[in-house]
Amino acid sequence: MGASDVVRRRCTVAAEPNRDGGVTLYGVDGRAYQAIDASEGVCERLRELGRGDTVTAVLEPVRCRGDGWRIVRLDGVTSRGHPLERTPSSSTDGGVDGPEP
Repeated sequence: MGASDVVRRRCTVAAEPNRDGGVTLYGVDGRAYQAIDASEGVCERLRELGRGDTVTAVLEPVRCRGDGWRIVRLDGVTSRGHPLERTPSSSTDGGVDGPEP
């Protein structure tokens, strides 16, 4: 999988992330993203999220039986109406950007 497979989407958290960092995200286009993996820095941030929070997620596909995704980075997290973070510069995982939705 190449860099062109990476996507950047504005998403809503569908349910509390599980203890392994898995989470379902709903894109603004109605698509569900089953995030089954996350980079090390993202795992910590996932624990702070709850159902209904909105994030801009940088995702890459994961080779698996289903439609799994890995969260490379989270930007612009908004927690149920109030901003937690607005700057992507605090990311520590390389700054991968993909096409805008």
